[in-house]
Amino acid sequence: MHRLPSAFEFQNSVETIRAHHWRSYTDTYKGCEFECQYCLYKGPGEYGRHVRPVDGSIPARSDLGIVDIGTTTDPYQPMEAEQKLTRSILEAAAATEIPLFVLTRGTLVLRDVDVLRDLASAGLVEVCISVITLNEDVAAQIEPGAPRPHERLRVAEQLAAHDIPVAFHVAPLIPGLDTPENVAAMGKRLAEACGSHIFSAMLGARKPYWAPFYKSMDAAAEYCGSFETFERAYPRDFDFSRGAADTCDFEYALPALTPLRDGVTAGGATYVSENYPFLTTGALEGGIYQWKLPTVYDMASWIEARGAVAEWADFLTWYRGFGPSERLVGLVRSLWESGELFLGTRLAKQNDGYVASEELLMPAQHTLVAKRTPVA
Repeated sequence: MHRLPSAFEFQNSVETIRAHHWRSYTDTYKGCEFECQYCLYKGPGEYGRHVRPVDGSIPARSDLGIVDIGTTTDPYQPMEAEQKLTRSILEAAAATEIPLFVLTRGTLVLRDVDVLRDLASAGLVEVCISVITLNEDVAAQIEPGAPRPHERLRVAEQLAAHDIPVAFHVAPLIPGLDTPENVAAMGKRLAEACGSHIFSAMLGARKPYWAPFYKSMDAAAEYCGSFETFERAYPRDFDFSRGAADTCDFEYALPALTPLRDGVTAGGATYVSENYPFLTTGALEGGIYQWKLPTVYDMASWIEARGAVAEWADFLTWYRGFGPSERLVGLVRSLWESGELFLGTRLAKQNDGYVASEELLMPAQHTLVAKRTPVA
């Protein structure tokens, strides 16, 4: 019997429903040798120095839906060359028809082109390359152990040449890291390299890693587009009063995101904002997205297309068509009732329903942090 590492439910908060379509996620390793200084799962101590395979496993089964690999640690970090745990997931997915979303900064993914190509021919995989800047000097300071940006672009182009679906993940997007012109140029360059879609998420601030992250930003300051913009958006004495990973105020987020969205659009790809659904430029369809769970963008788009108030009962009939668990239905219902579900969209609440509006429901200032809720 084919097996996967222990898997967890992905959509278990408003942030994760807002961000991605995945039903499950798994990781192959604990810790990460790439040592990205902004990592939401990085804390003080030896995170990048004592990497080991994860414990536990579950049978590979198709009802896991789209499985995200790479949520909390990179599946193609150096240890994978020997352990081959990520490759074993690909092989299990090919044998049991599990759709995979593989998120990585690693060049080692090219080793597995043979299995990825088989998965791609069945519409069962998308490889997403994480790139936050094309500035090599900045990347060397804040992603010290990861392959340089030009290497990741080369990987994406080689995967695409083998007809393997490729996307890019610009996360975290850090205000001031580069000039607006360079951010737009990066968006266009990434779009031209993949031709499909680009995800982005704002930097999430968490207290355990804030001091070392700021130290790395200080080291990169001379190479940044505007270090002053970064300091205004994310002060050194950031307020960590909320429990989630906090993002900067909307007044700083929008000027950072807009050039990226415009560049992606100019390059012919779809832009997907994980924090602000109203900035997303289109739905993701086909390939692995045959098995998607709806995001807030999908939900809001369905309501807007109705041209009338959408009551919960009508929405639920549509939503159940995607096969959400009863736990997830309950979570969405509670977020629907509280009004939190549609923050960052152009909908207005009317009694128990929602309708399209010209007004923007003000987005929340936090980003996703994966929680470990084991799959049933």
